[in-house]
Amino acid sequence: MKFITSHIALAWATVLFIVPLPFLALLAANYPALYADTMFGAEIGVVAYTWMLAAVYLACRPRWVDRTVGLPHMYMIHGVLAILAIVLAFLHQSLLPGAGALISLTGHVGLYLFIAVAVWSLVFMAGWLTSRVAWLARLKRALERLFRHEMSVWLHRLNLVAIALIVIHVHAIDYIASNRSFLLLFDAATIAVFAYYAWSSVSRRAFALRGRVASVRSIAPRVTELNVAIDNSASTTQPRWNPGDFAFIAFLGVRGMHELHPFSLTNSYAAEADGRDPSAGAPPVMSFAIRADGDFTSKIASLKPGERVKVVPPYGRYAEFIKEHDAQTGHATPLVLIAGGIGVTPLIGVLTAYAGGKNGTNGANGRGRIVDFLYTARSERDVIYRDELQQFGAAHAPNTRVRLTTGHANESLIAPMIRPGAIYLIAGPMPMMDAVREILAQHGVASTDIYYEPFAM
Repeated sequence: MKFITSHIALAWATVLFIVPLPFLALLAANYPALYADTMFGAEIGVVAYTWMLAAVYLACRPRWVDRTVGLPHMYMIHGVLAILAIVLAFLHQSLLPGAGALISLTGHVGLYLFIAVAVWSLVFMAGWLTSRVAWLARLKRALERLFRHEMSVWLHRLNLVAIALIVIHVHAIDYIASNRSFLLLFDAATIAVFAYYAWSSVSRRAFALRGRVASVRSIAPRVTELNVAIDNSASTTQPRWNPGDFAFIAFLGVRGMHELHPFSLTNSYAAEADGRDPSAGAPPVMSFAIRADGDFTSKIASLKPGERVKVVPPYGRYAEFIKEHDAQTGHATPLVLIAGGIGVTPLIGVLTAYAGGKNGTNGANGRGRIVDFLYTARSERDVIYRDELQQFGAAHAPNTRVRLTTGHANESLIAPMIRPGAIYLIAGPMPMMDAVREILAQHGVASTDIYYEPFAM
């Protein structure tokens, strides 16, 4: 709990307690006394349904959620919320007796669909679980040979079918259907979420950036550098992305790569900040470093220059987190960047954008922003951009320190980086980030001064 910030705590409180309250109030206000013994079971079912609706809404990746808690944290809320909803739905079904063929059929099938999608998602889409359970990781790799990423995404959408069955289930219960005020809220919320889901699907196509693969090259075993040139004339949205952002990309002409997939950017771009005319000169280029971990990522290395790319305008809170702390202190806050493995990619963008007095010229010492960068990898061959990072650190000394090492980011490496007034950005595998946050907390660093983006669940 010590790692939960106020924004994340408020988000959890909202979805767990505030969202179900009006539904429960209207249900209880007009619940028939004849069925009073079933009200607790009905209330559990209502809470489960509202949580599942909230999970579907969050699956649409609303921008305002990204700006408040960050999209990866939102994914964690989305996944846990869906699992809790299934647990309550199972309890609801156990507490209430069957009441007619249609009611039982829709309730049971809807619940079984939710369970099936949840189990599938835990194996294929929840990196948090597979990164901790070795046999599940092996099962995932084996099944991915048969069930590709696009199939996993489509199966995830069976949740919508399950929700439609639950809507029928509720309307088929006569004493619930006669509760007009409750049913009005129930139907309105359902229609609103389905409408938002449809609108978000359309808007992602309408406002997506368009581009083409500019170059592809290997930079480490199983790691490919991908550069995408964005076509300003073909995009309705002005290209812009902040240091540390990530983008959802898809390759329109490659079989099995039509569904959007998230990857961290290693660079940033804002034409107006550099005084550039976005309609003139070379197109902006998005740079990624992608490790081959699944069927989608394994195809990156075989892409050819010129392949068409669709990009959803990027998400991310690393730069926003820095901006918030700069505004609070009135100067360029010192940055401590700790990265592990391929998770270094977003922090490369942060390092190159903020070191040397960039993005906030004066630090607390009046000499430019202080940036302390630590990058650990499993072995020497797993380190990416070694020469570039070392040269960058040397060129921007003494305010910038860059260290690259193999092994784990342990206390002996991290403790000397802790400094008054600094903020700490972490990126890497979930166990590594947990260990780093634990070390920082033991040395008195407040959770409000730590930010990370867990791409898990």
